[in-house]
Amino acid sequence: MNPAAEVDLINVSELKPKGLDARSLRQLLRAVHKYGSDRDIAVIELLVGTGLRVSELLRLSIGDIQIGERFGKVKVRKGKHSGFREIPLTRDLRHTLNAYLEKHPRKENADAPLWLGIRGELKHRRSIFRILSKYTQMAGLPSIGPHILRHTFAYQYLQANPDDIRGLAALLGHSSINTVMIYTQPSLEDLNRRMERVVL
Repeated sequence: MNPAAEVDLINVSELKPKGLDARSLRQLLRAVHKYGSDRDIAVIELLVGTGLRVSELLRLSIGDIQIGERFGKVKVRKGKHSGFREIPLTRDLRHTLNAYLEKHPRKENADAPLWLGIRGELKHRRSIFRILSKYTQMAGLPSIGPHILRHTFAYQYLQANPDDIRGLAALLGHSSINTVMIYTQPSLEDLNRRMERVVL
């Protein structure tokens, strides 16, 4: 009897989601830091550094960002499945957000929207698409949507923590680890390198 016969297989899509490679990510970040406002830098770095969905990003208020000297976090009160979660902020990301918050006209109001533009609160996805499009163009990159930055975060996290699928699922707001297994699917180049290590 096969002991694995009744074990459910994890379905992994044949199409691995695309993220930015390390070089393209550096180009994008260089462009936004060179030409961008504190707000635009904070928007792009928060997407890259936390894997937030654009809808989650737009719903953030001042009080959802908590920053201390040695620790910080962003609170996601309404995720895709209405789940609450907290995502730690790295030291560099805390500095970036502090720079933006220091100039925020309503920084003392915890309920105030985090993202403001010339006409007030940023509410629409197209606002984030425009910000991202501006800096990808300046960086000489093809136009991308903000979800690419979510995928980029996932790949970066797994590269640094290859065995922490559960941690990635928690950070991305997925209730099942099956959903994030797609990021572990090896490319043909990965398989080729692994095959070369096989000793017959």
